[in-house]
Amino acid sequence: MKYLNIFLTLLFFTLVVDFKEVFSQDNSEDIGEDLTDFAVPGQKDEKTKEDDVCETSPHSDLLNLLNFKLKKFNPVPDDRRGGEIRGGNNQLTPDEITTNSIRFYAEQLKEEKPVKIRIETFTSLGKGPLTSLIDRSSKVFLKHPTECKFFSLYGDQIIGSYDMSFDNILRLYANAVNKDNQIAQDFIRTQLIPAPMSLDQAIKSLYDDYGYQQNIIESLLPEDVKNLFFGENSLVSIADVAESKLLAFSLLGGKIDKVTNVEIFIVAPKSKKGLLGSNETIVISGSGEIYEVPLLNIPLALNVMRSLGFNAKIILITHLYISDDSFCRVGDGGSWYHYKGKVKKAGCDFLTNAIMSLRQQSLNLSDDYGTYKYSIDRVNEILNN
Repeated sequence: MKYLNIFLTLLFFTLVVDFKEVFSQDNSEDIGEDLTDFAVPGQKDEKTKEDDVCETSPHSDLLNLLNFKLKKFNPVPDDRRGGEIRGGNNQLTPDEITTNSIRFYAEQLKEEKPVKIRIETFTSLGKGPLTSLIDRSSKVFLKHPTECKFFSLYGDQIIGSYDMSFDNILRLYANAVNKDNQIAQDFIRTQLIPAPMSLDQAIKSLYDDYGYQQNIIESLLPEDVKNLFFGENSLVSIADVAESKLLAFSLLGGKIDKVTNVEIFIVAPKSKKGLLGSNETIVISGSGEIYEVPLLNIPLALNVMRSLGFNAKIILITHLYISDDSFCRVGDGGSWYHYKGKVKKAGCDFLTNAIMSLRQQSLNLSDDYGTYKYSIDRVNEILNN
């Protein structure tokens, strides 16, 4: 009987312990579910980790790195002077000196933490800070303007080639030119590829002659290209900056997105004498948009657009139908006149009337229709869709 009581007591305690463990597990699961609040498990941790990876370093980290004292590199140390090096030749090649110096400085910095900076910061560095940064290149990483990507430095070289929007490329290049940062300029000219533009983005870029200084766009163009498009020893005119910007886009390897129709038509007066109103040129895109581009250099624009793969055509107008008793025509001496009934007046508001004619699809009533029949019919077809 005594042993039976002991057995029953032990059995009771065992059941109590098992019940508590089960109860504890059920409660912990309920609490865990309440705390998740319908969140996907692990998502928050992954997002935080990604943010940490993409974050740039505080400016204080960059300053600390620049202020880190480095022993100066000696291309030919004292213990090697006079020794037999490379078969008696003590001279190292420039490439060997560069490689040895990078290793020499990297060894001193191996305990320092890496510094991630925006590439905009790098392109804005002047000669002094840039030189210091190059010596510390093993610890420097440059962040892409819009993506979670970092470029590595190897001495004064940035490793790899990268895609980014043309606007970002121009901003970086303007920083580099204004700060005389030659390393950044060479990198941008040779290792950055503009993301593709749509047809309409390319046309809109022709609006902006004043967004960048002439010297910024001019320095992006090779000398032989400038001679070809602007004449030998000629400078880019301020009125041609927009066309030159599109030319630079092409030279950097930029492409037009072929998803859209890449036809383009320019409608312009054959003579500019006697024109009234503003000085825009009408550009019709294959997508059916009508643009009024100011101060367009038509021959340059056509050459650049054709180099990008546009099917670009021009329609030169000498006679513009307005209504049954009203029209504009180029008269004697190449001047425009506006006729209304029997009244003839000098001058013509070409832009307003030409756009109205395009929208009403009455350009085929012009005397110029016989000369530009295919182009005018195609414009009407595009605008009718």
